[in-house]
Amino acid sequence: MDFSYSELHNDIKSLASDMLGDFSDVERLKKLEANGPYLDHELWQKMIEAGITAAAFPEALGGMGMDYNATTLVAEVIGRTMVSTPYIPCIISSAMPLLALQNRSEVARLLAQIASGEKLITAALIEPGNEDPLRASSLVDQRSKISGYKHCVPFANDADYLFIAATKNHKPCVAVLKRKQPGVKLTAQLSTAHEPQYRVDLNNADIEILISDEDAHQLINTAVAMTTVAYCAMAVGAADKMTRISGEYTSQRKQFGVAIATFQAVAHRLADCYIDTQCLNIITLKAGSDINNGIYDSEAIAMAKVWCGNVMHRVSQAAQHVHGGAGIDRDYYLFRYCLWAKQLELAMGNSKQHISKLADRLEARYLSPR
Repeated sequence: MDFSYSELHNDIKSLASDMLGDFSDVERLKKLEANGPYLDHELWQKMIEAGITAAAFPEALGGMGMDYNATTLVAEVIGRTMVSTPYIPCIISSAMPLLALQNRSEVARLLAQIASGEKLITAALIEPGNEDPLRASSLVDQRSKISGYKHCVPFANDADYLFIAATKNHKPCVAVLKRKQPGVKLTAQLSTAHEPQYRVDLNNADIEILISDEDAHQLINTAVAMTTVAYCAMAVGAADKMTRISGEYTSQRKQFGVAIATFQAVAHRLADCYIDTQCLNIITLKAGSDINNGIYDSEAIAMAKVWCGNVMHRVSQAAQHVHGGAGIDRDYYLFRYCLWAKQLELAMGNSKQHISKLADRLEARYLSPR
């Protein structure tokens, strides 16, 4: 099998690696984090100007016409650098699914504004006690007014629009909501990785329904699948970086006069981290390939999220273990990766939930009466 990327894909990844790497200096991140969760506006603007954010948009909308894989490569770099950017909720969770509706003038206009950086959109998919966007309890009435609650909405305070999964007439619908209007209230929430997230209270707020019923069902599935695989790609970058950090640390840390990396137990622990990371990478590539081919409910996507949860737990634990007390020192940079590892482990469903989904599919395929 040939797992290599095209030259253009490699260029995007290289550009993102160089740019995000320049903005991930530990001292810079510490200064930005001093006032709590934040959006790195300077970096986000640089990403827009370089064309990274719109790489997968059609050229007519200001992009380069690349595929979904281009976005997962950027997500992987974000996982490797741990910068605070709304790339996944804005580009992957919201804008990419909306490309299916780009023939509509109002959607094309919004996508062009997102590509240019004029507007920022984020995804409001889940609700308190309900992580299934297809069964949203946020209701839209006949006047196109929405009432309900969303939570864990990333970068909502910086967004101009919210991409929302809702319900109208007992059927799913996808809508876009202007954040700055009466009837929209934001309350800051504390997330595991200190990503800026908000609870959104909606009380008869104006909303624009883009699509409903079965078409909305498909679009929501697309958004969920793209977001899930993007988090898996981010996990690949995080796991790889944690393994490398641990390898470097144990090569320098000495005990009994020798580097602890020469101890068999330490070497085997980090070898397991490397194997785990490569396994996660392979299944994530398969899941991303399915999305590129228009398959949004494949078993590979669920399998990738199972691996994501398990690998994030094991690699983070191993990295902390071989570092000893240094791993939780906030003047050292490993803690950011471990916090994100826990958030990535749980985001879009944990491993147990996705194993259950896979079991249901297998049961329906092989054990259900024909």
